[in-house]
Amino acid sequence: MQYTETRKLLGTSIEVRVVSEDPKTPERIGYVFDYFSSVEQEFSRFLPDSDLSLLNRHKKMSVSKRFLELMYLSKKMYAETDGFFNPLVSVAKLGYRNSFEQGKFEAAEGVVNTDFDAVRITDDVITLEPGQALDFGGIGKGWAVDKGSELLRLFGYDNFFINAGGDIYASGNRESSKNGWIIGIENPFTEEVIASIVLQDAAIATSGSYKRKWDMNQQAYHHLINPKTLGNEHAIVSVTLISPECARCDGFTKSVFNAPVSEGIRLIEQHGMDGLIFTSAGELLSTKGLSEKYELDFVEN
Repeated sequence: MQYTETRKLLGTSIEVRVVSEDPKTPERIGYVFDYFSSVEQEFSRFLPDSDLSLLNRHKKMSVSKRFLELMYLSKKMYAETDGFFNPLVSVAKLGYRNSFEQGKFEAAEGVVNTDFDAVRITDDVITLEPGQALDFGGIGKGWAVDKGSELLRLFGYDNFFINAGGDIYASGNRESSKNGWIIGIENPFTEEVIASIVLQDAAIATSGSYKRKWDMNQQAYHHLINPKTLGNEHAIVSVTLISPECARCDGFTKSVFNAPVSEGIRLIEQHGMDGLIFTSAGELLSTKGLSEKYELDFVEN
């Protein structure tokens, strides 16, 4: 049988499905949500007393082992993407200061320092420079999905599915199937499912400019900030990536989105991933391995 539960955490809806005959499964799914809740309490930039908010205010603080883990992962991704992934880039400067659901957009004041190389880590102490503020929104959900997946595996489950607002890990098979899990892929122009893909023991994530967008001072913005310009790019509408780790998908989707369109597919393949890019011109670009490795079915119009 399949156990399913959905809760609102990390600023989105999180769904956990587990295929199991074990009656303790609902309780164990609850432990996974407890973990997600602890991640929110530690890393949310919307909670004034989270460790992330405290570090951003005080600029120097001793942090937990998992905070350090997320920092080192961010450092690695920053290097791999030549700075196109950067957790010092804050959407607060473009008006996204509160949770998106509040609908209030007012640009934060002050100078932004995005030199991630200048962030110091000494033992368990992180030191930020003036003008620096961390925001793990570009990688945190994917990383949490990976950790939730590890927890379910520790409980002995092989067949499960975690979806944190589009950051997904699909393990094993869905109920009554030996063919993995079916994931829908949206057309960003219509927000309707344009295709489905079957995943097994893999992660998938999508980043796009078509959902979290707003107007401020008669100018349109979206939440995917280019770390190089501190502004918005509009040549790409959405990026969907597949890899073994959800955090990697999550972080690299933003990097590919902000890179030149001509470099997008090369960047994806260079880092051992597969995926799709929708451009603002209406083009659909895909990696060579996507159709070779995965069962992808397009919806007939």
